[in-house]
Order: sequence, then C-alpha cells, then structure tokens
Amino acid sequence: VWLDATNPPKEIMLMWHGGGGWEHRAFWGANMITYGENNSVGRFRVGALPPTGKWVKLIVPAGAVGLKNLNVDGMGFAHVDGRTTWDTAGRTAEKK
Repeated sequence: VWLDATNPPKEIMLMWHGGGGWEHRAFWGANMITYGENNSVGRFRVGALPPTGKWVKLIVPAGAVGLKNLNVDGMGFAHVDGRTTWDTAGRTAEKK
C-alpha cells in the first residue's frame, strides 16, 4: 500500500471473502469503518497506519482474521479519507 503523505487516510482496511462470508477483516489506523465486530476476526486491529509516502507491505496472519485452512475467493480494499494506492495482493507461505 502507498499512503499519500500530503493527504493520508484516517483508516485502511483489507477484507476477505472465505468460508462463505465476508467476516474476515484487518484494519490500520482509526476505527471508523464499522464492518464486523470490534476485537474479532471480523474487525481485527493490526495497529497504526503504515508510514506515508512510500510503498509498505501489509502482512496479516490468516489466523488473526479467521482464514486459516479456508479458501479465499474474494478480497476488498477500503480507506477513510485521504488517498491510498493499492498494489499486488496475495498469499505468502507461513513461517514454521
């Protein structure tokens, strides 16, 4: 993700469709997008917004959003205010 340094968003969120529903979300920054229940796999707070003005790789453990051992067949991207640019999304192997 790339967050505009002169017009940063207040919150960014990733959403996944897996196991028959969209209740798999992770967010950074302010808690303004009201999808899902706080402190659950439906709205998992990762932390503060990433640094602005440069590309940053966002990593979310599958288990933190209830996706471990589930097939993912959709993904969504959201932000509140500001300018956000999204790039390639995908899966990486888990560390053992």
